[in-house]
Amino acid sequence: MSKISEVVKRARAAFNSGRTRPLQFRVQQLEALRRMITERQQDIAGALAADLHKNEWSAYYEEIAYVMEEIELMTKRLPEWAMDEPVEKTPQTQHDESYIHSEPLGVVLVIGAWNYPFNLTIQPMVGAIAAGNAVVLKPSEVSENMANLLATLIPQYLDKALYPVITGGVPETTEVLAERFDHIMYTGSTAVAKVVMTAAAKHLTPVTLELGGKSPCYVDKDCDLDVACRRIAWGKFMNSGQTCAAPDYILCDPSIQNQVVEKLKKSLKDFYGENTKQSRDYGRIINDRHFQRVIGLIEGQKVAHGGTWDAATRYIAPTILTDVDPESRVMQEEIFGPVMPIVCVGSLEEAVQFINQREKPLALYVFSSNDKVIKKMIAETSSGGVTANDVIVHITVHSLPFGGVGNSGMGSYHGKKSFETFSHRRSCLLRSLLNEEMHKARYPPSPAKVSRH
Repeated sequence: MSKISEVVKRARAAFNSGRTRPLQFRVQQLEALRRMITERQQDIAGALAADLHKNEWSAYYEEIAYVMEEIELMTKRLPEWAMDEPVEKTPQTQHDESYIHSEPLGVVLVIGAWNYPFNLTIQPMVGAIAAGNAVVLKPSEVSENMANLLATLIPQYLDKALYPVITGGVPETTEVLAERFDHIMYTGSTAVAKVVMTAAAKHLTPVTLELGGKSPCYVDKDCDLDVACRRIAWGKFMNSGQTCAAPDYILCDPSIQNQVVEKLKKSLKDFYGENTKQSRDYGRIINDRHFQRVIGLIEGQKVAHGGTWDAATRYIAPTILTDVDPESRVMQEEIFGPVMPIVCVGSLEEAVQFINQREKPLALYVFSSNDKVIKKMIAETSSGGVTANDVIVHITVHSLPFGGVGNSGMGSYHGKKSFETFSHRRSCLLRSLLNEEMHKARYPPSPAKVSRH
């Protein structure tokens, strides 16, 4: 039996021992996780700096803070969420007890992503622990400093058998996917998601897939362009554009395109100074493959700003492209880098049509001072989530489930939704052996004549 099989078998045995059932145990493990983050925050920030050139402030506010909030929410609300939920009675079940009981699924596999390698690995794990599961963690090998750190730290703080960490690349991931799990959560690309779902299908394992796609950003002529462009620039160029819910491209009327460019440029200068490369707040591309891919998307385009890079440090300047042809390569794949194409559309209707001709995105952004424009955009398109007059912030709200639709994913998590995703909601009906007289009509022999109501 391989090492990975052994690890999964051990997690299964640990789950079967029943020790994750008491809420007290789950809270204790969540507290241990909180202690790990508090005590080892420097190490976590260091790994994020090494993998993605994040400074301590970004490490905390873009990754660690959300995990801490999630742990706090789970420990506080778990007793309430785990309670049996009574349901409405029917005339036939007046004397029975009917309720929904949340039980753990069993052994869950969480496959993390490299772009927010702490948050997107640990935040799903928090929900899975709270719901009472054993969790096999597979951090992305692409962000290898974080992967190695998690493999070192987690066994020092959490139950070793229940929450093992598996490191490695495609061979190890392939091997772990051959094992049988009770749920798999994967965050990453649509292409790999198909591999994950195919492997899950062999065991009829349910999946939650957190994917991406090209999230559109419609900018209406009727809005404060200074504020809109500052917010868009923040969300697009954070983490050097490597954010699944980042605005991928802008749709606007040709008459405001130049203003949008100028205002984005002004925001970039405010954020990163004259020389972005020197800024401690600007990230780097994760590896050479992605660096080459993103550069390839700029080639042949009309560059209004940026368009420079440095291969040695995997730096790509914040880049704005104008008059982009919807058929060009930069409009065919998720950019996942600091490149903002602007596509001109003649009307709101044309923008809606443009969005609907493409795969459903993870997020949709609309900037307008007119409520009708916002409501129309929401009513006539589909996406995982929507934020109006800002970007990304809807995914930071614990009471809003985070997830995609269609090609941008299936299922969702965050807050209470995480607890539900990693639980089986079991329908229970408890009846007495008394009152048998009430049930006699259901037994054979049936009456010869059926009375019609």
